[in-house]
Amino acid sequence: MLFSRKMKPLAIACALSVILTGCGESTSSTSGPDFGGNQPDPGQGGTTFDERALLTNLVDNVITPTFNAFQTQSEQNIAAVSAYCGLEQQVLAGEAVEAQRDEAYVEATQSWRDLAQIWQHAELMQVGPLVENDKQLRNVIYSWPSKSLCGIDQDVAYFEDGLINLDPNKPFDIKDRTANRRGLISLEHLLFNQNLAHNCSVANDALADWDMRPEQSRKVARCQFAVEVAKDLHDNATVLVNTWNADNGYAKALKTAGEPGSQFESAHLAVNVISDALFYLTEEVKDNKLAVPLGLGQFTNSCGKVACPQDVESGIANVSLAYISANISAFEQLFLGQGVNTENTTGFDDFLDQENGSQVKEAMILGIANAKAAVTNINGDLQQALIDENDKVVDTHDQVKVITDQLKNDFINKLALELPKTSAGDND
Repeated sequence: MLFSRKMKPLAIACALSVILTGCGESTSSTSGPDFGGNQPDPGQGGTTFDERALLTNLVDNVITPTFNAFQTQSEQNIAAVSAYCGLEQQVLAGEAVEAQRDEAYVEATQSWRDLAQIWQHAELMQVGPLVENDKQLRNVIYSWPSKSLCGIDQDVAYFEDGLINLDPNKPFDIKDRTANRRGLISLEHLLFNQNLAHNCSVANDALADWDMRPEQSRKVARCQFAVEVAKDLHDNATVLVNTWNADNGYAKALKTAGEPGSQFESAHLAVNVISDALFYLTEEVKDNKLAVPLGLGQFTNSCGKVACPQDVESGIANVSLAYISANISAFEQLFLGQGVNTENTTGFDDFLDQENGSQVKEAMILGIANAKAAVTNINGDLQQALIDENDKVVDTHDQVKVITDQLKNDFINKLALELPKTSAGDND
């Protein structure tokens, strides 16, 4: 499973709703003129469409397989990183040749890419355990946009010493460390950053001699901590899967929405939870992953209001475009209901058809295709494209915006769903 930047070509069209503008007046939608035009079923939000069938398909065939795949790959990632690190240690001891180490390194970095690719699909599926407690579980897996390369470098030294900054009263435990020193971002730095100097403006006691140490010694220290980070990632992936799949877990809560004792009074309210997750395409993809590094509109970045390559999502492994492609693909999976069971594709597109929203459906499908094509049209990585092909990056942003304009307006209105609070007032 390779992490490809390129996705299938697409096209896009935009039609804004005149009923719900999404500009901040309200965070709620009202029923569109055609919503629930058949015999209303109060348990289904005023529609005859089987919303529970939609929930069951998205849970069983799209979301659950994604979470399970992430856990499986996280376990394989431990093995790949451990094998690589073992050879780094053998190179240091003169017991292995660098060619062996290099081959294991390629496998370890590919394992990380595979893991990150799966996670970027899961980023579009932030419901239940991934949003509870201010996204605590999500953040220890993937803390972006928060990151601390200095903090990670410090933890390399702390883990090696077994102590926090040489303090015998503070034993090191990765479970106690902040999210931006853990997870996929930490592994990206530890595996891909070829600059072995620490990233702190001032070295504390634990890092005082770091830059003077032999290169191979620093490689070993970094990879040993990488193994610890990989194990922590697997632990958190397991928490996600166990919490999601438990007898009283969130997957079951979604599928039994509207039944006696369910945390959801109706299936419609549960559908709204998954609808909220789709808005990752607005706040994160359109805004943080594209508008911020471009310096578009109201968004500033580390360079001010101009294109800023250093502000891309993946600035070390250079897979920012692959991330965006994975995000769009995950959005498409949820929208079309396309998962592991090809015989069941009940999705939001079917819901729109039922509510006289076929034109909205077609516009969004076209939009997804165009957004994918725009990403494919960019050559190389996003950092370089911001300099050499800025117009293509702007076009990608604009194509994603066409989808999100539909999402905030006609989609929400036709299905009588509510905007997530974070989208209230978003008029970009």
